[in-house]
Amino acid sequence: QNYWKHLSSPFRTMAVMAFRVITTLLLAAIWSSHADMYLNSPRGSNNKLREQSNNVQNANRLFDSQNNAASGYQIGDDCKPACKDGNNNYDVTVEGATKGTMKFYQGSELYIEWHHQHGCGVGHPNLRCQIVLQYMTENDNPNLRDGTDQDSAGGDDDDPTEEETAEVARGYHEPYDFYQTCIERERNKGLFTADQQIEENGGATSTRQNPNGNGRRRGQQRHGLECPEERDYYPYWHPTPWHDIAVLTEEPQERCEYYRTESQNVKAKGYCTLPQYNNPDACSANNGEWKEQAAFEEPPPECTGGISSRDNHNGNVRNGQPHYYMWKIPEFLTGRVVLRIRYNITTKDFDYGSLANPVEEGAQLSGMKADPFFMDAKFNDPNPNNRR
Repeated sequence: QNYWKHLSSPFRTMAVMAFRVITTLLLAAIWSSHADMYLNSPRGSNNKLREQSNNVQNANRLFDSQNNAASGYQIGDDCKPACKDGNNNYDVTVEGATKGTMKFYQGSELYIEWHHQHGCGVGHPNLRCQIVLQYMTENDNPNLRDGTDQDSAGGDDDDPTEEETAEVARGYHEPYDFYQTCIERERNKGLFTADQQIEENGGATSTRQNPNGNGRRRGQQRHGLECPEERDYYPYWHPTPWHDIAVLTEEPQERCEYYRTESQNVKAKGYCTLPQYNNPDACSANNGEWKEQAAFEEPPPECTGGISSRDNHNGNVRNGQPHYYMWKIPEFLTGRVVLRIRYNITTKDFDYGSLANPVEEGAQLSGMKADPFFMDAKFNDPNPNNRR
């Protein structure tokens, strides 16, 4: 399994139009490592909505935004003519306030631009990385929305409720059932978790990046209705509402075929009718039925090498411009859409010849020895959280 640190950026609601239909884009930015990614175009939210100060008020409103609190863009307005009171001051109660959306035509090209601080791109000397662009539509969540206040998606308690999820003032990206299935399902215990003490009662909300899990079992704050395991690993092995647009990697020759064939755009993903079980054997042994959610039946994501950028430089990349991707909006895409950009990185500390993966005389170069991308639970610290 891969062992990426994960970063991602959802943007606001957007709408797509084609002289026929409009798609509204909801922009978001999500990440799970303590890293920095800034989605500039379309305007990434960083969980902001209508704060009166520059800092985000609720960094867990829709997703886990571990970014600089001052980053991100406020939501737009749709007042006619302006969202002002009689004293010419901004008035959130005016019709259309916080209801602005970006509108784009089907078949048009959407310029997606971002900065990331910790480097990526072909030939990077210090790390491996992937930048993943994805979207979700009203077909995946019919109530997809930005929301109009800063309360968290799903409700204010550790556990989401259907009643609070349905409150239209709250933002809503991942469906309620998606989160419930995530916290009920056993986490993937084949993953590399290093020296992290993973909370076993958090289901798939417990990951290397989110070791304490969240929800009722730990009293930990949720990040909207996102599933940390799905957020932290790509491509994911269970059904997800996120459709793949593109993957940019520093190793296109080695990775692109894998990313394209494992994408849910083209490959069905399995699940158990008893949601706590995460594989066919455990499912059937406990009288569950293993089923598959059909592929989206869309083209596989474009996969290509990313433009190189250096470490600790939250600015332009090698071509002298910001990092960008030009997305041709599919003709079949209509209605409200949310876009997400994910930034997954890992250092090259585990390359062959490193302290963690030393050269062994006569060793067969296969598996982890040949490719640290496949580092798994066999390399976990047997005594996590005990520093030596």
